[in-house]
Amino acid sequence: MVCRQIIYTGWFILSCLLWLLAAIAGELPESTATPFAQGDIFVAATVMDDPDDDHAGTGRILQYDADLNLKGTLWVEGTRHKIGGLTFDSDGVLWGFAQLTPAILQFAPDAKQLPVSKWSDRSFSSVAFAPDGNLYFGEHLAGTSTSAGPNLTTSFRLLPGRDVVGDGWVFKYSRAGKELEHYATDYHPAPPFLAITSIVLSADGKRLIYISENGNRIMQYDLENDKQLPDLAVLAKDSGVPMVLVMVAFPDGRLLISTNLGFIIVDPDSGEVLDQRELGGMGWAAIAPSIDNEHVIVGNFFNGNIIKYRLSDGEVVAQNSINEKFSLSGVAQFAGMD
Repeated sequence: MVCRQIIYTGWFILSCLLWLLAAIAGELPESTATPFAQGDIFVAATVMDDPDDDHAGTGRILQYDADLNLKGTLWVEGTRHKIGGLTFDSDGVLWGFAQLTPAILQFAPDAKQLPVSKWSDRSFSSVAFAPDGNLYFGEHLAGTSTSAGPNLTTSFRLLPGRDVVGDGWVFKYSRAGKELEHYATDYHPAPPFLAITSIVLSADGKRLIYISENGNRIMQYDLENDKQLPDLAVLAKDSGVPMVLVMVAFPDGRLLISTNLGFIIVDPDSGEVLDQRELGGMGWAAIAPSIDNEHVIVGNFFNGNIIKYRLSDGEVVAQNSINEKFSLSGVAQFAGMD
């Protein structure tokens, strides 16, 4: 086990050296990712190498096996900002977002990047796949301020011809990239520029469940009748949940939500908190259910650690690190091809 860890550490150091040489030459290094295998875990690990913008950097997604041993690196074309929102569609394509560029990213199961999509000047950062094949995108930003705040050095673009960075809406698109409809969704402005940061569709595809990062609400929208619904849940300050950060769904529809201190599992129909776990420390944000339904994969934004956590007994059965702070913003596991 020790020898294997030494090998993987050496591989990671070599990958970083290749990146440094390529950066000096002004080009990305060649990706070392291999065709996706069932159980592979993908982690958004942007290299934060822009001293003037704390949300900008060189696009990178790390490929691990099911036990979090490093397998390779996807160097990402067409982005200038932090990557997040990783998820797989039914064709085994890995999706991701550089919401501030903006860019919609796709990687085929052969580990090749597909042409970068834009589709909109809006800051999309999450996607849900409808039963009819259409796509729903959540708009990451809203409001009029281009400043991210006094403690951050990044800034936001205004939408063309308007004095806003976004509306905080949800947009429906065809697979061909045509906008079909938009929904004037409510959102939780905390801080004011964050809007729709994670979305999940109900099993019948008629209801959208979503959150705003740093808020305390789980919101929902009636897509069929185009109207806002009462919140699915509002998490009280004394609940032990300081905030909601990222939300995804188990295959059975239960909602898995990271909370900074750990995660909760929520019933998608009643809003009841079914389970609540703390992981130690703060920064637990990126999250995904394992394909075996027995584990949860959680990444720490602050320190770059990634863990595989067993639900039955709370044991951390595997762990690694992207060796980058304030970068880890997405995780997804490949379920394989039918």
